Amino acid sequence: MATRSEGITTAHKQANDLSQQANAAHARGDLKQASELYQQALSLRPADQASLSDAINLGALLRQQGQLQQAAQHYRQWLPQLPQTPTFSLNACNCLRQLGAAAEALAVVERCLVAHPNEAGLVVGQAECLLDLGQLGQSRRLLEGLLRQHTKLRPAWVTLGVVLARQQQLVQALEAFEMADRLEPDQGPMAANRINLLKDLGRLDQAEQLWNSLDHNRRQHVAVRGALAGLRLAQNQAAQASVLLAKLCEEQPQEPTHWLNWAACLRGLKFTVAPTAVLQRALLHHPQHWELQEALAQALAEMGSSAATQRVWQRQAPRSLAELKDVHVFNRQFLGIGSELLAADQLAQQAQEWEQVATRRGVGRLWPDHLLEPLAQRPLRVGYLTSDACNHPVGRFLLPILKHHDSSAVETWVLSCGSHDDWITRQLRQASHHWLDLVALTDVQAARLVADLRLDVVVELGGFTGGSRIGILVHRPAPVQLSYLGYPAPTYLRCIDGWIGDAVLFGDLNPTDQAAHRPLLIEDGYMAFDAGGELELPPRDGGPRFRFGCFNHARKLTDTAITLFVAVLRAVPEAELVLKSISFHEEAERLRIQRRFVAAGLESERLTLLNWVEGGLNHLMRYSGIDVALDPIPYGGATTTCEALWMGVPVVSLAGSGMAGRLSASLLASAGCSHWIADTANDYVAIARSLAAAGLREQQHRLALRQQVAASPMADARRLSRALEGCYRDERSRIVGL
Repeated sequence: MATRSEGITTAHKQANDLSQQANAAHARGDLKQASELYQQALSLRPADQASLSDAINLGALLRQQGQLQQAAQHYRQWLPQLPQTPTFSLNACNCLRQLGAAAEALAVVERCLVAHPNEAGLVVGQAECLLDLGQLGQSRRLLEGLLRQHTKLRPAWVTLGVVLARQQQLVQALEAFEMADRLEPDQGPMAANRINLLKDLGRLDQAEQLWNSLDHNRRQHVAVRGALAGLRLAQNQAAQASVLLAKLCEEQPQEPTHWLNWAACLRGLKFTVAPTAVLQRALLHHPQHWELQEALAQALAEMGSSAATQRVWQRQAPRSLAELKDVHVFNRQFLGIGSELLAADQLAQQAQEWEQVATRRGVGRLWPDHLLEPLAQRPLRVGYLTSDACNHPVGRFLLPILKHHDSSAVETWVLSCGSHDDWITRQLRQASHHWLDLVALTDVQAARLVADLRLDVVVELGGFTGGSRIGILVHRPAPVQLSYLGYPAPTYLRCIDGWIGDAVLFGDLNPTDQAAHRPLLIEDGYMAFDAGGELELPPRDGGPRFRFGCFNHARKLTDTAITLFVAVLRAVPEAELVLKSISFHEEAERLRIQRRFVAAGLESERLTLLNWVEGGLNHLMRYSGIDVALDPIPYGGATTTCEALWMGVPVVSLAGSGMAGRLSASLLASAGCSHWIADTANDYVAIARSLAAAGLREQQHRLALRQQVAASPMADARRLSRALEGCYRDERSRIVGL
């Protein structure tokens, strides 16, 4: 009979043989067999140094095969049995971090640090866990302390760069990644990080130079190609970015960021159906990914699918507002007013909770740090904060205001946060006294810079629209902060002192919106339209049948709007409907819109969808092909209403609820066309029928309307600028005195 010691020796020999076989299988690439052999060897070994080697190898193999749960179970089984070694503990830590178990990973590393307090790799692992847990300050202190002792420790520089980037310390993060790249250039990730940071800092030329300096192999790295796609987006080269991102999604479908960026790129190219399809494909790979779900909800809302958006939101795992990125909060706020997906009290609560989170990133109100000079001996200092100082409705409506401000009474700044630079940008620069570019600064940095200007009033023009930097104002860089023009709802933020509008615009606010801000009413209308000089008024060319039209973006064609338009066409059975939207360059979008109108009861032969045309003048000439414009609901037009009236085309509008529902009504009242404002859907149909009964609108009718509009307050930018100056001065006196 074999003795116990002989049995142990035999088992040890068998374990060694299995371990050697596992090593051989691993060497020839048979990972599955190697894993099985290591498991068998471990089952025969005691917890000693030999078993530690097998445990390290098995854990690495399981992770390599993507079997993270099995790997985590393996580490949990063997960590208590084996000696505390940095390699095994760090491998376990990295596996647990991949699974999102950062707290457990941190405990593993800290236990090992007790036995190995001077092991630099463990300190880096500890800092990485703290980074995952959002404890950025503690992580940064650990890494900076470690680097004072080990100045050439590359992993510490890499992790420090990530921490600094999360803290929005972009310049310091860039320096950390540059140091890591100097110590040991890799195949691409550090170059990708540097390109991304240079892009975020607004140093697009330097980012391009860095890309050009890379050799072929580094350029082909997926991280570098992803960074290049982001750079092309920042350079407003969305078509090139889309090609890069499509390829990345094909090569790395497991990377959700590629899908998100591709969908955003397609939206920037004015596609509607394509980004939705991309996000649906992405969710096949990542069914629980929160950001992909949120992006899909937005895409569906922009297609008029409110019910589908609600279903996506209901399926999402709940998140606190502190966990959301600003872009997610902004999207929900905007979707809430544009499609009525969220009630006003929900929007107010969400906005104010976001403001509280954003305020904690700063140091309190900044403007009291500066003494304000009395107004008696100087002009009022006014800053206009916008990301749309370009050929955008906000930029175009701001331009005549700046041109007609009284320079002796008002000194103006454009506080620009956008990346577009075009012919409107150049005119805005000329029309303002000062221009300050804030695009590459964090909200806190920008707020400090604005506070140093000692402005009396800052007027934000974006609210929660995409790219808006209203977060700058939560840090109170000016004594008076107002909302105006670009956002069709109150922001509900406590840092906003007043909301500029007019009596018609604010004529049907719900109680929550009424209480959101102090209403500041501009007599005769809160906007002014400037056509930019003489503009040809061509003869009508719409054919023999009366033609209604809507040139608003197709995302405003809600089910309610389509039902209303079809009711008009039923009331005027000889008429046709013409639609125009920038999104109609996409064939799938054209078919989608056509099907919705047919489903609502309109014969397809009575519906015309115009192709997109390049150039503002060519766009305006298309109004010669319609007789009456129909304003959509619940989110009406502003630019399109002004354009239609200027081109001699009446606009029928239903005065709805909230600011979004009364944009056109405000403009029609200012233009002296209140008789085209309806109070009910039946009134809307009746007004449209009456206009159709008057017959085709020939050139003389169009000219008469233009002349009326040109003589109205709606076309009087000087009137508006003086009214705004008075408003600003009154608010400054009310809040500050002096």
